[in-house]
Amino acid sequence: MSFKYSSKDSPDLILKQIKGKVDGYFLANNYTKNGNGYLVLKFIAQLLLVVGSVFWAFHASSFFALCLAYLSVGFTMLMMGINFGHDGAHGCLTGNKRFDGTLFQLIYAIQGLGGYMWQIRHNSAHHIFPNVYDRDSDLEMSPLILLNPKQKSKPIHKYQHIYAPLLYVVVTLFWIFVEDFIILIRKDSANSKIKKIPTIEWVKIIAIKLIYLFNFIALPTLMTNFSLMEVVAAFFIMHFIVSFFLTFTFFISHHIQEISYVRANEETNIIENSWLSHQINTTIDFHPKSHIAHFIFGGFNTHIAHHIFPEICHIHYPTLTQIVKETLEENNVGHWYKSFTFGEGMKSHILHLKKTAHEILDAQEKDEIVALNTSN
Repeated sequence: MSFKYSSKDSPDLILKQIKGKVDGYFLANNYTKNGNGYLVLKFIAQLLLVVGSVFWAFHASSFFALCLAYLSVGFTMLMMGINFGHDGAHGCLTGNKRFDGTLFQLIYAIQGLGGYMWQIRHNSAHHIFPNVYDRDSDLEMSPLILLNPKQKSKPIHKYQHIYAPLLYVVVTLFWIFVEDFIILIRKDSANSKIKKIPTIEWVKIIAIKLIYLFNFIALPTLMTNFSLMEVVAAFFIMHFIVSFFLTFTFFISHHIQEISYVRANEETNIIENSWLSHQINTTIDFHPKSHIAHFIFGGFNTHIAHHIFPEICHIHYPTLTQIVKETLEENNVGHWYKSFTFGEGMKSHILHLKKTAHEILDAQEKDEIVALNTSN
């Protein structure tokens, strides 16, 4: 039996109200739900930042400048991925899903990532079942990191709030050189199951890795005065810093103290929440009113609106966020909506790791004591 929510909307039809207001916003302004002229300008601006960063990397005059240039390349490409790769995966940049999907694949490929399985996992597992045990693929990051209090804990998890940030500096390297192959071999993740991976996807993934290494390691070594060791060092420094930033960006939207986790009813497979309340109560925004944050993060800083309307381009999310907040307040559930700063999110995530591990370990110890007393 497949998992499902108790209902799509809340009893007082809040989702219907939100959708009505959102439709009114697009109708009144004669907007499409895809990108517009501003999105084109944003794409050009971010692309120029990437090109300028690459030019800097090939013309750096010192090892320190090379490291800064690599960092600039890493962060500007990350922005392209978050803003345009992510929306492309949802098919909401232009409305042409073939074009959007191709752009998504290209943006991810130049960063060394295969988009085929990521898109399937993200859209059919994470978005439908965020923070649902055994259904959200984002909960399967690593056996060393315990995100969900419904999971089984091991003694080492007691210290995960200490060692997790150290692991976060290598997440991007792990994604590129390990996880892409793991998910293709497994062919399933949480709620996503693929019977057969097309041969072309294996060809593409290997080609992507080779081209990525050529672009970031071989080409700079051949075309600059820096040694192979210096280029490799700059490459790793870039990944360590960008990875740390990116991992927290992903985690503070769903995995912090203020957010809930859910396990479906084991007999009925029903998630005993409405789809709307679940999406809001398992997601959080950060800097939702900041123009700078929105330029950098796209739909990640207004993540609640994105989870309610993943088919709408992120440039509309500031307005949609305000509509969501106002409608919740009108229905006396304004407390559903939560937002904070990036720094507050980082702190809350670390505290969440500590609290989750200790609570589970304590519960497991009590269960073991009860079982031992019962057997005696």
